[in-house]
Amino acid sequence: MPFCPECGAPTTVGDPYCGECGAWQDTQINYAVAPASPARTGVMNMTVSGNTPTGIQLAPGTLLVDRYKITKRIGGGGMGSVYLAEDLNLASRPVAVKEMIEMFADESARVKAIEDFRRESELLAKLDHPSIPTIYQYFFDANRGRYYLVMKYIDGGDLAARQRLSGGKVDELTVTKWAIDTCDVLDYIHSQEPPIIYRDLKPANLMIDGRTNRIMLVDFGIARFVAPTQKGVTAIGTMGYAPPELFAGNVEKRSDIYSLGATMFHLLTGQDPQDNPLLIFDFAKNPKPRQINPAITSEMEDLLCRAVEHNPENRFPSAAAFGESLKEHLQFLQQGKRSERLEVAPPGPFETQQSFGPIFTCVNCGRELTKDDVFCAYCGTRQPSKRTTAKLVVMGTSEMSAQFSINTDSENLIGRMDPNRGIRPEVDLSKYDPAARVSRRHAKIISQGNQFFIEDLGSANGTFINGSMRLSQGKPHILVSGDELKLGETTLKFVVS
Repeated sequence: MPFCPECGAPTTVGDPYCGECGAWQDTQINYAVAPASPARTGVMNMTVSGNTPTGIQLAPGTLLVDRYKITKRIGGGGMGSVYLAEDLNLASRPVAVKEMIEMFADESARVKAIEDFRRESELLAKLDHPSIPTIYQYFFDANRGRYYLVMKYIDGGDLAARQRLSGGKVDELTVTKWAIDTCDVLDYIHSQEPPIIYRDLKPANLMIDGRTNRIMLVDFGIARFVAPTQKGVTAIGTMGYAPPELFAGNVEKRSDIYSLGATMFHLLTGQDPQDNPLLIFDFAKNPKPRQINPAITSEMEDLLCRAVEHNPENRFPSAAAFGESLKEHLQFLQQGKRSERLEVAPPGPFETQQSFGPIFTCVNCGRELTKDDVFCAYCGTRQPSKRTTAKLVVMGTSEMSAQFSINTDSENLIGRMDPNRGIRPEVDLSKYDPAARVSRRHAKIISQGNQFFIEDLGSANGTFINGSMRLSQGKPHILVSGDELKLGETTLKFVVS
């Protein structure tokens, strides 16, 4: 059995990273027995040549341009990596450092890759929108033969990870809010002169800012300025999310609308467009959204079907128009006007995993892990499970103490105290419920791995999520940080950190 050269923990042959300490695994020195102490650093040393293997990572503590201190690798691919770093010139604030390794056998490919990287840097530097990460610096490190782009660090994860944590599907209200933010930033880049077409919209390229809970559009690597009359644009995108016209070189603003529709379809149905690219949205031959997930409203189905129309002329005329339709739909959802079929709750992650125990997956790459892994053995990402905390904050009061910590090891009863009947809820709302609208045993929150669920226990006045959806008794509903819960006349905000 191989062991990690950094911490000595047992590993699996082929794992590039240690699941215990996150160290890079040098396959040439996997030991047959565990070392008594760390043999060497788990990160391979850098060389000065630009033609270095793409698998080599910057070691934690590496200092770039005497300013950015590398903390850890948080993403990337064969062309380079993305690192979390500290900006030592500005109070060690966290930043994201995107790297491109100059390693190409073909000179023309090298020139194009460098130009694309430079274009992304210059393009982002000119943009100013709350859903586009701020660019701080762009530089070339001659000693390492690598280009670096320093930008704002987004700590809330991408939508692909959120989808995995939700069991494969995301509720309609949440998707609608995400899509409104996305339309807003698309409208902004489409309004530039000339317009910027993103071209690679998908769940992995949409992140959530953990501080503002706003959608962030990242990775502008293939976005480009496109004149209204320009044709013959290189067909680059992700199959399944890319519209038909992209492959004919006729990219335009409505191409991004198609990709957003495909992204929403994936989030709501759990069906990945990449499994059946182009044909999946031929609804004469393939199931429509509500046939896959009956919990989707007919109104949302109409929005999705229009967004992914084969002919651009039949889609929404602009991202702004799509956004306005989504805002109207959000009001529709928040007013509680749900169709009868929506009461049929789809099987969520709680029901599907209840019989087999929780499944632990990496928050970055989605690969299955053991419950004790601190780092992903496949991509090296640190897992938040051991540090995840949650709380309920009472809204409408200025009291600092008006909050309740959620026990992640057991169920948390929400209600009002009644010692005579032995009812002692972990979240006792007696003080904040003078009209006694909250039932003694109103609802409960269940923790499962990194996921939290709320279940109504047959309360008299109901449990509502984000002012729109009333929970059905006995059916757990997954919670997302920022959700507002209304029990009787008391409103609580659910916060995960």
